[in-house]
Amino acid sequence: MKISVLYVDDEPALLNLGKVFLERSGFFSVTTAESVPQALSVLHANTIDAIVSDYQMPDTDGIAFLRKIRESSDIPFILFTGRGREEVVIEAINNGVDFYLQKGGDVRAQFAELGHKIIQATTRSNAEHALRRHIELIRRTAEVSARFIDLPGEKVDEAIRQTLGEIGLFSGADRCYVAEILPDAAHTKITFEWIGHGIEPVQQKLGDIDIHEISWLIRQLSSGEPLHIPRVIDIPSASPEAAAEKKRLMDQGIKSLLLLPLMRGDRTFRLLGLDAVRRELSWTEEDVDVLRIYGQIIMGALARKHADIILKKSEELYRTVFESTGTAMMILGEDRRILAANRGMEFISGYSREELTGNMEWTQFVSDEDLPRLKEYHRQRRIDPAPVPRNYAFRFRRKSGSFLDTFITVEMIPGTGHSVVSIIDVTDLKNTQVALLESEEKFRCLSESMTVGIYMIQDLRFVYTNPAFSRMFGYSSGEIEGMPTFLEFFAEEDRSTIQERTERRLAGFTDTDRYFAWGRTKSGELIRLEIHGATTQYRGRPAIIGTMIGTR
Repeated sequence: MKISVLYVDDEPALLNLGKVFLERSGFFSVTTAESVPQALSVLHANTIDAIVSDYQMPDTDGIAFLRKIRESSDIPFILFTGRGREEVVIEAINNGVDFYLQKGGDVRAQFAELGHKIIQATTRSNAEHALRRHIELIRRTAEVSARFIDLPGEKVDEAIRQTLGEIGLFSGADRCYVAEILPDAAHTKITFEWIGHGIEPVQQKLGDIDIHEISWLIRQLSSGEPLHIPRVIDIPSASPEAAAEKKRLMDQGIKSLLLLPLMRGDRTFRLLGLDAVRRELSWTEEDVDVLRIYGQIIMGALARKHADIILKKSEELYRTVFESTGTAMMILGEDRRILAANRGMEFISGYSREELTGNMEWTQFVSDEDLPRLKEYHRQRRIDPAPVPRNYAFRFRRKSGSFLDTFITVEMIPGTGHSVVSIIDVTDLKNTQVALLESEEKFRCLSESMTVGIYMIQDLRFVYTNPAFSRMFGYSSGEIEGMPTFLEFFAEEDRSTIQERTERRLAGFTDTDRYFAWGRTKSGELIRLEIHGATTQYRGRPAIIGTMIGTR
């Protein structure tokens, strides 16, 4: 799929030239705009993957346009301009530009480099979005799992409805429901339902549904695999059953449908259903995998309710959760032997279940550098588990000899010396983090080449300063970052004003600020400072980044 680019410049000839060069590569689809208001209209009406903007335009400059975009979006933004002043570069960085390219030179090479930067920015942005969504799905799944642990039977129905609401929100569905195959195997009925705002409920309206009336759907689900229909209108009418089902769904206003069989053994007991009514939807494989886990959690909760609250930790429920959790799991004995392992553990390790639970110790999976630490955790956990971490990372050795970066959760089974272990492969996540660190290093290289002082403040301390800042005050970067508060670098009469301005920016009252103050160097000399600052995020928390220009 081509990358959709919005190219903004007040020079029509350059717009047309850039559009031709970029689209000739086959990677881009370019929409042009000759002004910022026109560009904002394009953004409102279209899906855009990246923005390329000139700096100097008659109505609004590129930095102001960038600020406007950053109020509501982190879409990749590249400033492509003939203006090369250092303060423009710094202001662009402070306001969240992804890349800054200067016009001039060979046109072919210039637009080839622009295309490379667009691809690099969108690839990084897509990776960050995918990572955030993946982490959010893991977090949501963990929360849903925790919700049902030790839940009293009388609260199971309420928790399932809450879970269906969360499924609706993350999946975009307008209606989510659980349908039960009734004991006579001839009827089904919706037992739990969540609907979005303004959507008609169907639970009471449909009542008991004769299986023969939905025979086409039931046949599609007979393999035990999910049924995904992105466009109900595209259901083929080759058979009377298919034509009847298509009409039934369209009469209910359903545009897209996803059904997941909730099974025990080889028999389907319930269905987890998602309907799209307002617009057509298509769900990804990752969405379906998460929904499988949710479905198994719901199945487990209903089984617990049906059995008895006192028997909620019964063997059947344990096996369902253990085998269907979606992560690699083991039960470990006090002597380090693996007592039980699920399918996920077979997959991640490369060993069969028979090999794992024969006479194998878990130490075989741990890298040499991590082994002493994990052995000590294992020993201490059986003495007093309280001070021992439940979650930590380690390098996992597979049967093939290759390694995975993993994240482990360990809990003791009450009344025993056994522990239950859950392992998640975070290799892709770590690779993405490495890419983000590389991006941070590029910023550091750019900053350290500047002749003006660049700083970053977090928790009222300097967490980063460039060499020009150190030279200005006469301190080393280690001395600066070791100071208990950044206010020690300013004259006493200015400190309260500076602190107030800093706190207002961090609280969100102002995004950027520019003011003058007196600074004090290491030798005690007073220097007049012109200070620029803007709010940003550093390692997931608010910070201020900016510049200081000193005059003696």
